[in-house]
Amino acid sequence: MDDAEHFAKLFNAIQVDKVQLLPFHQFGENKYKLLNRKYEMSGYTALHPEDLYDYQSVFLEHGIDCYF
Repeated sequence: MDDAEHFAKLFNAIQVDKVQLLPFHQFGENKYKLLNRKYEMSGYTALHPEDLYDYQSVFLEHGIDCYF
């Protein structure tokens, strides 16, 4: 959650008051294979939906409206 804390502090500094979280997924990976292109995100895993609630709570604690 350190990254969420850092983003929340940055958003407060630049007066961002609303954030929408978009969950990461691997749906596009096959398209890259079909195009014979390297999929740069292959080493990343998708977050579980409950993980988004953890991020949301950090932003809300900093007074930033957060939804997904």
